[in-house]
Amino acid sequence: MILDVELLSSILSFENLHTNVFIDIALLVTIGIIGGKIAEFFHLPRVTGYIIIGMLFGPNVLNVFNSEMIYDLKALKILGLGFIGYNVGLEVNFKMLKYNRNAVLFITIFQAIVTFVLVGGMILIFVDEYAWTYALIFGAIATVTTPAPIVACIRSYHTKGRLTALLCPMIALDDVLGVILFAFVLPISVYLAGHTGQALTVGILVGEPLLQIIISIGVGLAIGLIVEKFIEYFYKGDKITIFLIIVVGLLFGIGITYMFDLSTILLPLTIGAILSNRLNFELRDKVRGISDSFILPILLIFFTLSGAELNITLLSTLEVIGIIYIFIRVVGKLVGAFTGSVIMREETKVKKYLGLALIPQGGVAIDMAILAEIRFIELSRSTGNTDYAIIGSTVLAVILAAVLIYKVFGEIIVKWAFRQANEITEEDHTPHAHLL
Repeated sequence: MILDVELLSSILSFENLHTNVFIDIALLVTIGIIGGKIAEFFHLPRVTGYIIIGMLFGPNVLNVFNSEMIYDLKALKILGLGFIGYNVGLEVNFKMLKYNRNAVLFITIFQAIVTFVLVGGMILIFVDEYAWTYALIFGAIATVTTPAPIVACIRSYHTKGRLTALLCPMIALDDVLGVILFAFVLPISVYLAGHTGQALTVGILVGEPLLQIIISIGVGLAIGLIVEKFIEYFYKGDKITIFLIIVVGLLFGIGITYMFDLSTILLPLTIGAILSNRLNFELRDKVRGISDSFILPILLIFFTLSGAELNITLLSTLEVIGIIYIFIRVVGKLVGAFTGSVIMREETKVKKYLGLALIPQGGVAIDMAILAEIRFIELSRSTGNTDYAIIGSTVLAVILAAVLIYKVFGEIIVKWAFRQANEITEEDHTPHAHLL
């Protein structure tokens, strides 16, 4: 009987549970599913539910997921970043630039630069400690726009017109541009934080990040072409074969990024973009369907684990940076899109409403914030300076808060912009069909 009691006590001990990595993953998945369902109930993205419930069960609140467990599962976070980058790449199809190429390219780049400069500049003015680090990171993240509510609105209301024609290619190009910019500034921001007060050279600040981007794209291009050839060779095979080809290619790519400190998002994104642009329509559609089936559980684990690592106590100390990011990003999108449209002599409705349609932000921004968090936590552990871990948690906390706000108002604003532009051709009578 005594042995039975001791056995039961051992089974129920969280400390013993955390010695088993399989139990840890099972807990993550179970709690993540619950968080996703709660988020869906309130018409919020499942990603938000994963992060919030992970935060509640993390070491800063309930401590079900302790610090040792989170560190042991670090490889899953890196894997998740890679698969998410690949998924973004699948949505990039340069054939969409066949029409309106000049306008799309110019306005996308122009509004991104304006947003980056305004957000980063305001942070430099109002933030004292680690100002350049925060300015570069938040400026880069501010450039990206989540396509989900925009695409949902276009499909639900069958929008047609000049605004729709520009938005469709812009939202994909916007994310690619943001990822490249972020891949460039993240190493710089980490270096600036870790070498405060030291002399800096152009080679260190510009040369190394640029080299990382070039190598990341080059390696991603090579792996993508190899994966494409194998998929085309086995295109008549079953889905499992194509699934394995994609996974092996991504694992090699992610492994190379980790080994040589390359961009964890950009390299897999390049692989996805190669498949999206080189495969024929039927095969591309098949690859997307297969990819969706295995990315969902990875997303669940990745975001729940990232939420567990988030320091919830920071949410009460983010007034300045949070307000700057949320409001100045909107100003940047509005001013950048309007000015770019004026320069390109676009229609009046494009000048007025394009910036509003670019306000929503979601998954890609969170991915960037989590990558920044990972880098600064690594810097904190290597130097013993807890300030760096706070930087990482601050970035993720601000972006999470911003995404929640943009989610609440973003879809309403997008629909209003299309309606004001007179591009809604059919009302959607399905309740909540446009909510993702």
